[in-house]
Amino acid sequence: MSAPNVTRITIDRRTALLGLAGCCLTGPVLAGPEEELPQKGDTLAFSDGPLEGKPVRLAAIVEGEPTLAVAVDAASGIQRTESRFAKIVLVRLPEADIDEDTRPYAVDGVIALSAICTHQGCTVNGWNKDTKSLLCFCHGSEFVPGEGGRVSKGPARKRIPVLPLAKSEAGEAIVADAFRGKPGPGV
Repeated sequence: MSAPNVTRITIDRRTALLGLAGCCLTGPVLAGPEEELPQKGDTLAFSDGPLEGKPVRLAAIVEGEPTLAVAVDAASGIQRTESRFAKIVLVRLPEADIDEDTRPYAVDGVIALSAICTHQGCTVNGWNKDTKSLLCFCHGSEFVPGEGGRVSKGPARKRIPVLPLAKSEAGEAIVADAFRGKPGPGV
């Protein structure tokens, strides 16, 4: 029996590190096309939990419990999941905790924001009840949803974008416009 035909490739340390860096640095670029981000008129669906795939009814969003959602193309009914930057986190706050600049983008006290941390792209879905801030567990960044996603604690330096909301006659969340700001890491 003959030995299998094997070609050995030798890669030096520098080439391996450059390749790894290239993969890591280009990841966000390959995350998906711009049209896969939420678009005006899209509906929202829960992206996890017992209501996964069901339309988001604004009344179902509980104060202090961030909820992950995904946009659904209004024409085709297809979820916009090709870009990881299309992840959305919904937060309900008392009206008094929503500043004047953010209020026009909220509906019934619910604010929609990008769920992607602007530091290194981890999912923002934790909650600090004392500061009423969204948390990124990867590196500890905190964002204030009632102040348009402002960074309250780093290492993130850039706010997470707000997604303007509207409400259908049935009480479901609808995307009123594109993200205010560019979602994704921006260090």
